[in-house]
Amino acid sequence: MKAVTGAQMGEIDKYSIEKLGIPGMVLMENAALQVVKHIEAYFGQNFNLPKDVLLVAGKGNNAGDAFAVARHLLVKGYNAKVYCLFDKAFLMGDARLNFDIIERLGAQIRLFDGTGDIAGFIDEIRRSQAVIDGIFGTGFRGWAKGYLADVINAINENSKYTISIDIASGIESVAGKVSGSCIKADETVTFELPKIGQLVYPGASYTGKLAVESIGMPEEAIANIVVNTHLTDLQTVKDIIPVRSAEFNKGSCGKVAVVTGSHGMAGSGCLASRASLRTGSGLVYIGAPKSMLPIYQSVVPEAVGVGLTEYNGILGQKSTEGILNLIKKCDVAAIGPGLSANESIYHIIAAVADSLEVPVVLDADALNALSRDTGILAKFKKEVVITPHPGEMARMTGLDTDYIQENRLEVARKYSQLWGITIVLKGAKTLIADSKGTVYINPTGNAGMATAGSGDSLTGIIASLIGQGAGAFEAAVAGVFIHGLAGDIAARQKGQHGMTAMDIVECIPAAMKKII
Repeated sequence: MKAVTGAQMGEIDKYSIEKLGIPGMVLMENAALQVVKHIEAYFGQNFNLPKDVLLVAGKGNNAGDAFAVARHLLVKGYNAKVYCLFDKAFLMGDARLNFDIIERLGAQIRLFDGTGDIAGFIDEIRRSQAVIDGIFGTGFRGWAKGYLADVINAINENSKYTISIDIASGIESVAGKVSGSCIKADETVTFELPKIGQLVYPGASYTGKLAVESIGMPEEAIANIVVNTHLTDLQTVKDIIPVRSAEFNKGSCGKVAVVTGSHGMAGSGCLASRASLRTGSGLVYIGAPKSMLPIYQSVVPEAVGVGLTEYNGILGQKSTEGILNLIKKCDVAAIGPGLSANESIYHIIAAVADSLEVPVVLDADALNALSRDTGILAKFKKEVVITPHPGEMARMTGLDTDYIQENRLEVARKYSQLWGITIVLKGAKTLIADSKGTVYINPTGNAGMATAGSGDSLTGIIASLIGQGAGAFEAAVAGVFIHGLAGDIAARQKGQHGMTAMDIVECIPAAMKKII
């Protein structure tokens, strides 16, 4: 599903109105009806509550939506009160038309432009069972200041349930930045397409439950704009997962080489390998220090162990030939989990880059090695996927971790293009970016996945999908979704505090069943 900025949504609106002749008033009316649907659902679930609703409106089309919502609520018998944060002289076009209608209907409309009594406004919030936020729209930039900030803070501190129209007021739709005060919505009803700022943090934390509702914009209008940001959905993932034919054998389902292992770090390779098998790989080879093979064989008996030259439990440069010979047998390589930060790992990565003839997924210690020279990425002949967490991305780019977290979309897009690879920037709402600048935002997953080994399982899932025939970028998009969905299933079974990375791995089949 496409994800857009406020400006892009404005272009879709404009095309619908000016090129296709759909009146803006019709779109506003459809938007209002969708919001009303969610208000009625809330009161339907809480049928014992008095139907007291407070609508807080700014001065743009978002306010017009709020006025139209108020009209429908009044007709349906709700006690709907409207607070306007600007004088009606500021209202234009369809917003003014909807205001005039509710004024003629005798709606309770009060002006609060900073000169009134904030205490009285707070009392109205407390008497209401729901507050509808129609203050700022998707074009908001900057700070909510003065009395507008006071209004937002009052709603956040006193509202029993807040529904935002289109976007929670105070979120910048472009990249989810929040400066100063911002509505903390319980629910947001957005129109036609999700807005990027609702999907990435910190904006996502203010959005609450997000509902994307159609307001009757034709597909032609949506297709008219070029969008390179998307929200991963179930159908997208289903279309990516390779179809298994009845006559397949294990050699037909992908052969994965997992290059892993150092003393005390065997678990990483076990998780990656087991995740590959649980995702559907026909054969998984574990290339690891010879002395550690018994561990891998006991934890992942289905995998084939390949002993590599080591020095005190760490792969040395002399293991390079063995690694290349192993990967020659396979369709994809996963390199990095548990390899250690030893100097030899850098030389191994640099050496294999020139010779690999299959796609590769690089994670963990492989990324630490690459942080010394990201130019190595250009030497790989086939597709490359890297899966850094923000700290690893900081080491690879030289940027501060805080900067990366505040500009995740920009950073992922920039460096995927700069390095010509697929980047999976892990974290809440993991981002997947390709070399052309396309970014997918992942909706699955939960805080319980912040546990050791979770990233290793993701590496195994992505490698498995590539081995089964998916493109590297597509495998990353689907793999992150599957990983998060498995984590959501594990959280329901174990709770977020008690789940482990192996719980995630063991829930991969259940996640796959939900998709396929």
